[in-house]
Amino acid sequence: MIKAWIFCWCLVITLVPITAQTVTVSSFELPNGLKVILSPSNDMQAAAVCVYHTHGARNDPADTRGISYLYQYLMFDGNENLEPYDHVLFINKMGGIVSGRVNYDNAVFYEMLPAQEINVALWLESERLKSLRLQDANIDYHKNQIFNRINRLWESSQNFKAHTWVSSKVFEGSAYEYPLYGDLNKIRFLSNDRIRENYRNFQNLANIFLIIAGKFDINELRAGINKFFQDIPPGRKPSNPVFSAHNQRKSFLLKNWMIEGLKRNFVVYGIKAPGKIGYNFMYFDFLRYYLTDPRFARLDHILNIVNKLDVEIESSFTDYMEANCLTIQISASKRINLEKAKYVLEKEFQALSSNPISNSDVRAVRSMMEIDFLKSMVSLEERCLRIGEFFHMFGELNFFDVQLKRLRKITSYDIMESAKKYLLKENQVVLNVYEK
Repeated sequence: MIKAWIFCWCLVITLVPITAQTVTVSSFELPNGLKVILSPSNDMQAAAVCVYHTHGARNDPADTRGISYLYQYLMFDGNENLEPYDHVLFINKMGGIVSGRVNYDNAVFYEMLPAQEINVALWLESERLKSLRLQDANIDYHKNQIFNRINRLWESSQNFKAHTWVSSKVFEGSAYEYPLYGDLNKIRFLSNDRIRENYRNFQNLANIFLIIAGKFDINELRAGINKFFQDIPPGRKPSNPVFSAHNQRKSFLLKNWMIEGLKRNFVVYGIKAPGKIGYNFMYFDFLRYYLTDPRFARLDHILNIVNKLDVEIESSFTDYMEANCLTIQISASKRINLEKAKYVLEKEFQALSSNPISNSDVRAVRSMMEIDFLKSMVSLEERCLRIGEFFHMFGELNFFDVQLKRLRKITSYDIMESAKKYLLKENQVVLNVYEK
């Protein structure tokens, strides 16, 4: 633990210049309703242009779940003035990168490129919003690609099956219950006209923020934004509330799977956690760092160093706005070791709920969290995402100071109260996967 503490402070010292000045964020709105958010950083020669959609997979109609996930791939299939993947080619040729992804709560598409080429990214994103090419051949191709890829995973990976099942049970009754890709058979046979019709909701300017971070001249940037985006038709305000992920399960669930030929027995814990919009999210995030982050490695310490159980520990954490799931997988070649590990883990959860952790551990983990937060501000694409999410959830732009102050005030009491609330057995879904 001492090594982790020293490591954290060394990294914090290297990031001090970032904390010396707050992250500046401002905004304005075009006549057509497009919200533009700017975060200048003149100490670098790069810029990020991000189109943030507040429409994600959770907004898909019940009979077409997964349709937004399909747009993740269709967005690069060209438009009236560009052939498929020309968008990527333009940016790559100038040394930039292009990326995009659809999540449950939002969808984000962005370019990172040299600052002097920012108008190229503005042009490309405006073209995509105006006239995305949604031809039958392209749609059918991506439908089949998604169907085949997910089916291969389903047939070949017990881990994939296990984690999918655990996630569906943790989020049972909520907007996050179903996979991002939805019902594969429904999407595969959904009419292409329905996909084109639904895209108008996804592309709706009322649900979009244009976020730009990095180096830019404000007057030139405004001129470029007006040139490329002002003639896009106004958006239509959504009729449904943004957040509706309620009614998650409230009781412990245990399931055993017996698999023939399984090489290693494993157990998957799904722990229901607060959403990012909730006040408790940061305290639970501290628990996640404390238990599973490899820089601190608390679980590895108590299972493998103290108890010498020789188990493998893997973890993941969702990134959702209204509810989350911490997944911990423990695997072992000897089943007896796995059963001991489960007992030790249960005792660790109980201890965290009844005893405050040491002040030195609080400082070490808090420093790790601050390091990661400050690193995300250096990464322009990550900064754009955080700005967009904070504005999406709270309607506020001043996220940097708010988040940093809250993080630095975390106490051992906050952590113990969070453990009491979220590490309860009733809050868990547990799947044992054993060799038959």
